[in-house]
Amino acid sequence: MVAKILALLEHPEPMKLVVDSLEHFGHVIYKADKFQDAMELLRHHEVDLIIADVHLQNGGSIFDFLRWVKGDPHMNVVPFVCFSTEPPEVPKYLRDGVRTAARAMGAAKYMTMEHFDRAAFMAEIDWLLPQDRVGNYYAELPTDGDGRGPRVDLLGKPRR
Repeated sequence: MVAKILALLEHPEPMKLVVDSLEHFGHVIYKADKFQDAMELLRHHEVDLIIADVHLQNGGSIFDFLRWVKGDPHMNVVPFVCFSTEPPEVPKYLRDGVRTAARAMGAAKYMTMEHFDRAAFMAEIDWLLPQDRVGNYYAELPTDGDGRGPRVDLLGKPRR
């Protein structure tokens, strides 16, 4: 099933990588490269996930945007991903502090990739998408009809 995702990424190359990856799996992407544009999109569209550049520089910081999203009662449950590809040296040094602050403010995930890896990116994103929109990771496991529950454990190994 399709998820609606806002991608707020300032630079064209990471935007293309992220958007191409998400669209490949059929998701609808709302693109913004400025803080104000993202806010305007969210005023007019409901989304299932927000991916925002950790290194926002034009019109506000990632923390300004995260605070605005989490302060809105209609959006505060939307998973928010702080994302960066090829982080510069200073943010790499400060990464742990930024990650801690982002999580404390309500971000669901803080992701950095020195080189974009589509499979790794999608594996991380898939876990954050609402289950009723894109599939259920916690689907009921097949049972053997004896009333004792699934035939396999949560790792897929046969139950004894």
